[in-house]
Amino acid sequence: MKRLFALLRRRPAVTALAAVVVLAALIGGGVATTEYTSRPAFCTSCHEMTPYYTAWDAGAHSDVSCISCHVDPGLEAQVSHKFVALKEVYNHFTTEPKFPGAVTAVPDSRCMACHSGTIDTGIEGFSHETHRGSRSCVDCHASAGHKVTSAALAEAGILDTAAAQNRELLIVASAGRGIANVPGHVRVTCSSCHDLAATGCASCHTRDAEKHPQLTSVTATATGAITSCATCHATAASWAFSHPDKASACTDCHTKPAEHRTGACATCHETGVTWKFQHPKSTAKCTDCHSRPAAHSTRTCVTCHETGASWKFQHPTSTSCSNCHKAPAKHYSGTCSACHSPKVAFARAKFSHPGSGATCTNCHTRPSGHSTKSCVSCHKPGGSWKFYHPTSKSCSSCHSAPSKHYGTTCSSCHNPTKAWRSATFSHPRIQGGEHTYKSFACTNCHTNGYSSASCTKCHGADEPDDD
Repeated sequence: MKRLFALLRRRPAVTALAAVVVLAALIGGGVATTEYTSRPAFCTSCHEMTPYYTAWDAGAHSDVSCISCHVDPGLEAQVSHKFVALKEVYNHFTTEPKFPGAVTAVPDSRCMACHSGTIDTGIEGFSHETHRGSRSCVDCHASAGHKVTSAALAEAGILDTAAAQNRELLIVASAGRGIANVPGHVRVTCSSCHDLAATGCASCHTRDAEKHPQLTSVTATATGAITSCATCHATAASWAFSHPDKASACTDCHTKPAEHRTGACATCHETGVTWKFQHPKSTAKCTDCHSRPAAHSTRTCVTCHETGASWKFQHPTSTSCSNCHKAPAKHYSGTCSACHSPKVAFARAKFSHPGSGATCTNCHTRPSGHSTKSCVSCHKPGGSWKFYHPTSKSCSSCHSAPSKHYGTTCSSCHNPTKAWRSATFSHPRIQGGEHTYKSFACTNCHTNGYSSASCTKCHGADEPDDD
């Protein structure tokens, strides 16, 4: 390296030639780089430019290079612009760019390079020539090169939501939510070109009779119209609707619906922007607006209605049911909460019979001729308390034997698990085999009870017994 520098110092001609070669290489590389980076497709090297490239490619200016609008003509301007682009590259790597941003400045000279001469927009009532000179092209045609939607920016992950909303607020006209009444007019804030106070709203806007019933008779003079509109519309760029304050009479604009309450509107409508309905607080008297339904409780409304927005019915938690309800005829006279829950509809009450430790006679009266023994002797404790016959063979504990009934041991003929009418009797064999126990009444043979038998009622005492 030292020898190279020594050679260059001893031979000035060689030094000059080397300088020319290096400069040519730098210039050639710079020109090539400038040409390459000036192509529209190069913009997509940064992902945040993709929505703008896509919109440009699908727009009316797809045959116009990006630099034709964003950079002055000439190689020198294009090369110098690369230093501006370096800042954008720096921002790409060091920040998270969000869009939409400020409208890029585009001098009219760049537009006029293609749109020279008189421009006829074809819009009836609009003269483009009148606006030339007083306004810049981009004031009205900011999205001419690439109309990028908020949805496209959001899909690319670069949407600045607040900036997008502010942009929409500035693009306001009357008809069609942002489209001026003049057919074909660009979406732009009316006040950006018009002195609305001097022009008068009625010059451009037609009132909707349904939404503006109070203004249908207002004269169309500039001053009168602007004063009336300002009652509800903010006097600013957007002229956004703003509800009059509570000092205004609601009936100036609104007609009460049929069967509507006749009281002050502010009683039920929230004062402010929306004036949405809000139910009066618990301190209000419900009967001021509502009539009790037939057979309705006469107690205080808040006893059963939840205080708040809906005032929906809620059953009191109190177990003093008799305050509101009357027991049906022949109803159980005990505590209601024994079967009913204050949180469940009475129709869905679940009866739960008291346990075996309860006294049945508190609710039930013994039928005529019923046993006087404990109920659980014959009734199964639990849900149904249905009757079941005791398994005990001490029948006489409950039953008295009929007159002249056979024997004293009931189990000889009766089974405690079967009905008494199904009793089975097996009579011993009668001597001689001529009679059965079904031939005669039992008392014919058993005159003194079933422990002995005699044939003398039919056979005389002198007749011999058959052995």
